[in-house]
Amino acid sequence: MKTIVINLARATERRARMEKQIAAQGLDAEFLLATDGRALTADDRAMVNHAGRKCITPYPLTDNEVGCWQSHRHAMMRVVELGLPMVAIVEDDAVLAVDYGRVLTAVEQQIDPAHFDVIDLHRKFKKTEIFVACHPLLPGYAVGRVGYTHMGAIGYVVTRQGAERFLASARQFDHAIDKAMHRYWANGLELYGLEKPIVEHDDEGKSFVDETRGQDRPQDRPRYPDANALPWVVGRRLTRAYDSVMKRLAWPAYVRRGQRALVPSK
Repeated sequence: MKTIVINLARATERRARMEKQIAAQGLDAEFLLATDGRALTADDRAMVNHAGRKCITPYPLTDNEVGCWQSHRHAMMRVVELGLPMVAIVEDDAVLAVDYGRVLTAVEQQIDPAHFDVIDLHRKFKKTEIFVACHPLLPGYAVGRVGYTHMGAIGYVVTRQGAERFLASARQFDHAIDKAMHRYWANGLELYGLEKPIVEHDDEGKSFVDETRGQDRPQDRPRYPDANALPWVVGRRLTRAYDSVMKRLAWPAYVRRGQRALVPSK
């Protein structure tokens, strides 16, 4: 299976580390130039749905979050362009497990691309995270449904039709890319995860997204000027309540559908 590596031009050390990992496993890979949050165009900024964003949070997407969104969007456009049944997409600060290539081959050989859109290749294993196995891929590497507490876009397999569906459902941005991808009750994607991750985040390097996020200093993070206006405050409460109800209502059928779709061939 081909791997697309999203790489920021100025992240030369990350590219070098990824090239070593790719060479060590003999992977079929190509690098895709990431959108730099420091150099957004007017077209990049026009992709943000500010009205939708203010119904979610008082904080605008940062420039680097917009850049990350555009990078993954372009990667999915590349998947469609390649015309391959499925492609793995990883960010350039990913650490690939020794089983990375073997697991991708198993996915390619065992799972019909018509039966899924995205398979996450990493897991955060939060205490509240739910995993329901749907297909025993390899020893220790079942594919299954993962609850909404799972986030991140560090690495995933996406099918061609999955990329097309996501691009059609996300013509503008309001949630960050990882949240937008995992809203299974809203985006209509067939999402799965792995029992054990084959992609981890390299926590040792510099985080380019955090350059403008200010996540550790919420008091310093810019807010929409009218964020506290009554319509937006009410809108955020209604949005949270709606999402809380809908994801819980959708979950049982979502799990059953996944178990039926990925039944191993006899």
